[in-house]
Amino acid sequence: MQKIYVICVDRDADIARKVGERGPIIGRSNNLRVAVKLGLADPTESDTNTIFEAVRLHDYYQKLGREVRVATLVGDENVGVVSDEIIARQLDEILREFQPDGVVLVTDGVEDEHVLPIVESRAKVVSVSRVIVRQSERLESTYYMILDFLKSIASDPKLSRIVIGLPGVALVLYMLLGPHSWRIIGGVLGVFLILKGFNLEGTVARSISELREALISAKLSFFTYVVSAVLAALGVLIGWRSVAGLSGYQEILPQFTAASIDFFMFSALVALGGKSIDALLEGEGVSRYLVLMVFVIAIRLVLDAVALYLMGRIATGMFALSVTLGVVLTVIAFFGIRGSTRR
Repeated sequence: MQKIYVICVDRDADIARKVGERGPIIGRSNNLRVAVKLGLADPTESDTNTIFEAVRLHDYYQKLGREVRVATLVGDENVGVVSDEIIARQLDEILREFQPDGVVLVTDGVEDEHVLPIVESRAKVVSVSRVIVRQSERLESTYYMILDFLKSIASDPKLSRIVIGLPGVALVLYMLLGPHSWRIIGGVLGVFLILKGFNLEGTVARSISELREALISAKLSFFTYVVSAVLAALGVLIGWRSVAGLSGYQEILPQFTAASIDFFMFSALVALGGKSIDALLEGEGVSRYLVLMVFVIAIRLVLDAVALYLMGRIATGMFALSVTLGVVLTVIAFFGIRGSTRR
């Protein structure tokens, strides 16, 4: 004869809180007694219907000639690890007394079904019966889906920075700057999307870590980083002023590049120069930094030539010469970087 155990689950311990009954509640008569008691204490409690469903399934399997038992497991108000551990202990207790061929799990919604893996790890689950008042089923399921999503946000630092951190920054900027803050918010969001889209998070994190180490150890590179940041900021400012009154990207981009490219180049060279001096003082090789300086100069030649050519300030021959020289320097820098990496 097949043995079936009908198990009802109250994960958040409404039964214990409202009528003082602790789990496991074993047997048909005890479950009926607790269901009536709970219904009288709180007629709106869904666990009452769940226990009645468990008793109904008990009677159903009994009519089919199966050897059947029914029990209700009661967790704890602290839903999660604490309540699941209590339910697991109660489950082990009832399965020691009656070893079923299959288990029928009865719940009142998505929340209680979180214990399904616990039951499956100890017995074969042949059926799961969810008892929810029809008009509230979608609402309850949606509620627990949102609750699970919020819990995952709170437990995942990366996700919380995106979903909670960025809106928080936007709200603070709006509070401080009012309607004019939207351009800054858009800029912050744009930088974030660029870092994510081009996978630059690791590079930025390493740069910040190097800056912190340079500050702590009082290295020269810290001061050159500061000077580099000032030069880059000046480049942005001068480039921005140079395009005032212009319209269209075909005018703005070349003008901005031509006006600011030297500041960006010197910014990079100063930072690399500081790193080179630190490397010399520490007895390390500087070839990698020298090669990167050549690469920066090559990029400057190409970008400046393109910008000036688009603005009509240089002839085609000079444009071709500058681009060719920049490409040659870039190739030299590329092979230099590969060689220093292999060493």
